Amino acid sequence: MKATGRLRLTVRSADGALAAERRAHNTVLRGGAHIVARLFAGQDDPAPIDAVGVGFGQDVADIEATQLTPPPDGAIPAEALRGPIGADGVSITSDQPNAVVVSIAARFTPTVELPDVTEAGLLAGDRLYNQVVFEPVTLRPGQEVTFFWDVEFPFGH
Repeated sequence: MKATGRLRLTVRSADGALAAERRAHNTVLRGGAHIVARLFAGQDDPAPIDAVGVGFGQDVADIEATQLTPPPDGAIPAEALRGPIGADGVSITSDQPNAVVVSIAARFTPTVELPDVTEAGLLAGDRLYNQVVFEPVTLRPGQEVTFFWDVEFPFGH
């Protein structure tokens, strides 16, 4: 048994209509495993998962990756590729058989047009926890973009 995660991304137009939806499975990176280990051990100012980032990678990252893929032309400012996760966007379900599930609903507000976004990840400060890759989607100002993550931590045999 190992920790697993799933992502559902929804993009809604200004009038609330569903414009796009993507689903993908999670890849925990080595740095992400370190985040969990440090939280467990109470070491080195462990930061909680507090942001979602978007990127432009087409392939599942090497487990040593420490950042998402930047835009191909470099013209998009870094702050436009990241959004906060509020405490109200995180819940824990502990009544599931053999797993504790952390659910995250992170609203992302595009401040500039982001053409062909293909990856996303959760961040603890500047540390990248994971990466998911999905079919390209263009994110535009005025859209309501929400990343829904379910991460399962198994227990038992």
